[in-house]
Amino acid sequence: MGEKQKRQQKLRNVPRIPCIRVPSSAYTHNTPLMKDLTQGQQRYFYSIMRIYNSRSQWEALQNRYIHSLQHQQLLGYITQQEALARAAVLRDSTKRASAKELPEMEL
Repeated sequence: MGEKQKRQQKLRNVPRIPCIRVPSSAYTHNTPLMKDLTQGQQRYFYSIMRIYNSRSQWEALQNRYIHSLQHQQLLGYITQQEALARAAVLRDSTKRASAKELPEMEL
């Protein structure tokens, strides 16, 4: 019983190689690009796509801006109406940018 636990403990400490899973949405958006690739090539291609995808950085920047607006409002530098107006501009520009992005992904 003790040997089995030691062996399991050793296995837990072994670093795992991350496996890149290609989501099914990647197949639907990039059908012409992905259809002739092997599974390994698809994983490699998707890992490159993830590296060059700036969506997470963009979302982090938006969150930082919203927190900055909240902080400025808390300090009294701007009013609540000004903060809401600036947040609305950010939201509208994000909608316009994402509307432009969708047709490109279908190519």
